Amino acid sequence: MKVALALLVVVLCIGLGVGVMHFVERLGWVDSFYLSVMSVTTVGYGDHAFKTMHGRIFAAIWLLVSTLAVARAFLYLAEARVDKRHRMMAKWILGQDMTVAEFLAADIDNNGFV
Repeated sequence: MKVALALLVVVLCIGLGVGVMHFVERLGWVDSFYLSVMSVTTVGYGDHAFKTMHGRIFAAIWLLVSTLAVARAFLYLAEARVDKRHRMMAKWILGQDMTVAEFLAADIDNNGFV
């Protein structure tokens, strides 16, 4: 759920950028989309730049927010993958038969609990 929400925020950032670039910077829809995706993903080939003052002010805020949104999406994606691996490992471990000696060896801090 967190991954989907984070990806939705990234898509909304791209959409907002497309709209501003089309209406404020007077770029075509394809160029607006291209520049928006290149900027949000921080590729930025430098072939287009914001030319108007309003566009530059927007870009200063939008690039910061959208870059953080992309970073958070990658964080949640990695976190989901690690959580899945952790759940699979826990399920495998809990399915194993343990001897009393192995169970006692699992009590690392010797407090009687595993």
